[in-house]
Amino acid sequence: MPGRLCMFDDEAFKFDIFTKLGDFRDTIGSIKKQYNIAPTLNIAIYTNTNIYTYAHFGLIPSWASSRSSMQINARSESVFEKSSFKEAYKQRRCLVPLNGYFEWTKDKVSKKSQAHFIVSSDGDYFVFAGIYESWYDNALKKTILTCAILTTQPNEKIAILHDRMPVILKNNDWELWLNDNSTYRELNQLFTPLSSEKINHFRVGELVNSVKNNGVDCISESNVITPRQGTLF
Repeated sequence: MPGRLCMFDDEAFKFDIFTKLGDFRDTIGSIKKQYNIAPTLNIAIYTNTNIYTYAHFGLIPSWASSRSSMQINARSESVFEKSSFKEAYKQRRCLVPLNGYFEWTKDKVSKKSQAHFIVSSDGDYFVFAGIYESWYDNALKKTILTCAILTTQPNEKIAILHDRMPVILKNNDWELWLNDNSTYRELNQLFTPLSSEKINHFRVGELVNSVKNNGVDCISESNVITPRQGTLF
């Protein structure tokens, strides 16, 4: 599941959104470069009300009494029936533009975790299918937007890293995903994994393991191979 995200350049996305969908309200302006976005931090979303804004990474249902109900991912196979997601899925779908995301694998021998950065094979950005909610934060004394990312079965390349991957939308599908009149049958057709040819991934260093690190070095390719313990025979 995508639990760490990366967004540092949204200019191409904003140009493409304007080209595909027309005018929109931009409350973000210049994007804050974030190379290691963890749950509870803000991510950029484009809502079905044509607003480009920040939202809390981790959807909190409007009826929830605390942040403990937060969920960062929603399974596409059941999003329409889960109490935490079904109203957002019906009425509040969004696009989540990202430059990449991270997954971890664990070496079977050393038990050490290795981070991998996943990017578009053509150097482009990704757009994940998302849902969002409004939630009143008693601590902040205001209503905030919160969001989750939909997931699906992995393609062959991602299956090496994880048994789920985000629903990644092609730009021709953006309007269908955002349209309030889209049927569940139409939406379900979007939940197929993006082909392996469209994705690359590579090892990165240990900086990304800590949420305190948020610099460009988090996505620098690592050539260090995890050493394996030798055997007696």
